[in-house]
Amino acid sequence: MKRLLAPLALLATLSGCNILFPGDPRSGVEDVEDCIERLGDEPRSVLFDRVGLDSGQVIPTYTFDVTKMGGEDLRTLIVPGSDETAGSRAMALTKNASTAIDNFMRQPVDDKGAFFFGNDPALYRVRGGPVALDAAVSTGCARQLPGMRLINVTADVFRGDPQSEDETS
Repeated sequence: MKRLLAPLALLATLSGCNILFPGDPRSGVEDVEDCIERLGDEPRSVLFDRVGLDSGQVIPTYTFDVTKMGGEDLRTLIVPGSDETAGSRAMALTKNASTAIDNFMRQPVDDKGAFFFGNDPALYRVRGGPVALDAAVSTGCARQLPGMRLINVTADVFRGDPQSEDETS
């Protein structure tokens, strides 16, 4: 009887692993609605507090966790002028992942984006084009590729000409 119960208990334990320890939620494709639900209301409330409810259009900066992206998908994000070595340099300077990430998050980025390739997470920050304040989060969610997760949105008030936005950032 014990011989029969031991394999059954092992099988029950293994089948419960997916419930207790699901796969990494950063893997695969996430649709816009799931992304908005995952982020909750915090990014929108922070944006509204920072730029003001009546600001109209904003220039968002999106931060994505790209740790689980495949190599080909990641190469599509790397464009001429993007900074794919920022994380390596930051890590070499600080030897501390959290300090390097904090420094990376404070750096301004443009529409070409910048990368932080540390151990985990690997991050991609990019400035978006002008959007309505209430659409900033959903627009960031729509930009996700497989294995990519939007983790942060910040924004500045859009004051007109995109060229003037480049000079003030």
